[in-house]
Amino acid sequence: MPEPYPTDSLGRINRWTLDSMRRFYYWNEQIPAKPDHSLSPELFFQSLLSPSDRFSHISGPHVPAATNSYFTFGFHYAFLQAPGYDHYIGVVTFVNINGAADRAGLARGSYFIKVNGRPIDAQHLAAINREMNEKGSLTLTTTTFHNDVWEPGADIQLNPGYARENSVYYTRIYNNGATKTGYLYYTSFDESFDGSLLEAFRKFRDAGVSELILDLRYNAGGSVASSAKLAALIARQLNAGEVYAIYEGNRTEGRRPRTLQAVLNTSGSAAGRQYSDLQPYQLSINRLFVLTTHATVSAAELVVNNLKPFLNLVQIGETTAGKDEASFTITDQRSPREVEWTLQPIVYKLFNKNGEGGYSAGITPQHAVSEMSALPLGAIGAGDDALTGKALEIIYGPGFSGLPADLRRAPHRRISVKPVYQSVTGQAARAAPVSVVLN
Repeated sequence: MPEPYPTDSLGRINRWTLDSMRRFYYWNEQIPAKPDHSLSPELFFQSLLSPSDRFSHISGPHVPAATNSYFTFGFHYAFLQAPGYDHYIGVVTFVNINGAADRAGLARGSYFIKVNGRPIDAQHLAAINREMNEKGSLTLTTTTFHNDVWEPGADIQLNPGYARENSVYYTRIYNNGATKTGYLYYTSFDESFDGSLLEAFRKFRDAGVSELILDLRYNAGGSVASSAKLAALIARQLNAGEVYAIYEGNRTEGRRPRTLQAVLNTSGSAAGRQYSDLQPYQLSINRLFVLTTHATVSAAELVVNNLKPFLNLVQIGETTAGKDEASFTITDQRSPREVEWTLQPIVYKLFNKNGEGGYSAGITPQHAVSEMSALPLGAIGAGDDALTGKALEIIYGPGFSGLPADLRRAPHRRISVKPVYQSVTGQAARAAPVSVVLN
């Protein structure tokens, strides 16, 4: 006998949620046979989830969006243990161009020792992190390291301020004789900037680049179509008819191989939507250097895994976050709409052309390097940046001297430190899985 359809508001919401999850959810066979329909929509949704599920979520009219320091104040940060100092040292790891932190003069490698007048220590770490990620004013007490002493500096007050930025954040070309190496710092797979991505590769191709460093260290993912465009620009062997990704769902959804062109067709941006539009910008390279950290997540991991069948991929840095899953947005399609909640359940596991996937524990680099093991931090794209420097060492050998003048750094003393918390890692844990559109 079919279950009676509820007539009360809460019952209708939860029944719609249950029906949707039974149809699309990857782990639908683990949904309880008789869930408790009296629970709130959020708790009811959570009661349906598999213990293996880390990322499915529900949102509604009364669920506030999560905030973080980058989208609130315009910077990422880390807390570190430094020898000879009783509390933790804060260090800025990345700055949003024209955001509040940038306008206040903070940059990658800036240090601070207090937040809102409070020293950073284990006892207050959770509270300080909340203050760093909530909307409101923030006061940082800066510091400098001089003669083995952390000396307090000026207080910097920040009000919320984030400026939308081009995801093609930074490009460089390194040169040492006949070998030219392109460098791309790519912050997210945002279709709005696919045109900028094509322009970056035009620059690389015109310069005769034969090696490429792709910096995805803090990339939080985004559009799978943009990931396919990037992959095709890098690997000429990945043509329109090649399988770019395999989506594997529950018994109803099945296994769905998707060609490169099929994925490109789902793009909301005309730039590079056709494979023929990408061909004039493709590079002729045989290997790719990818820089990753624990904050490399979702569509960024998809690129790392799904390029492996097409060229030699050299991964440098840390193991990635481990989101080998895809979701899509489910809303009530009835007219008039009866349920205002939105579901984002895991629907697929992701695999590359060769059926390789299963990286829920992250993708492990061939060359393990931590950018947070010592201070000062190297500038993005500079030779003294731990990750970039390792790639340049592999390409050119030790003592590479082909950096542009503004990226050369005088030798300096390094301080060994131990990371305690990194805001980019926390953001990666909350980042959405790959969001797919099937055509």
